Parts: sequence; structure tokens; C-alpha cells
Amino acid sequence: MTMNSYRINNPTNVTLNLMNPGSVAVALIAYHVKDSSGDQYANGNWSGPSIAPGAAISINIVIDGTAFTFHAGMYYTVEIVTLHRYFTFTIP
Repeated sequence: MTMNSYRINNPTNVTLNLMNPGSVAVALIAYHVKDSSGDQYANGNWSGPSIAPGAAISINIVIDGTAFTFHAGMYYTVEIVTLHRYFTFTIP
């Protein structure tokens, strides 16, 4: 899975544009977000979408804003959890 682009929508919401270049569908089941200070947010009960082989989708990563908030120019690490592996993306 690759991230083609991202957009910070507001302090608690980021949209990631993802693509599945693989040959099997990928089911997204959880995500974790960490800011550059090491503060973390986890959503382990997320019913994310499945991405078909060769398909691109947009997903919203929503945090509660307690540990940190999103701001342009800051760095964040987003880890997307699937049934079989983790994918890590950096938002610069």
C-alpha cells in the first residue's frame, strides 16, 4: 500500500489518499498516529474500508485532539493496520 497524497482538513482530521498496488485486497482494521514529540493516538476499533488490487481510495484519519492536534508544517507518523501487516506513512 502506498500513500499518494494527504490533506490536513482540520486539527483532528487528515485525509490520506492510498493505493493498493498489490494483487490481493487489503482490509484496513486500525490506525495509530504519532506526532514528532512522541505523543500518540490509537484507534483499534476502526472498521476501515477494503482496498481492491490496483484501486485508490481516500480515508479519513480522525483523532480526539487530547494528546495532540494536526498542524501544517509539523511531522506525523500514521501506521495503518491490516489483517496481515502494518503500513507506515509520514506526513511532513
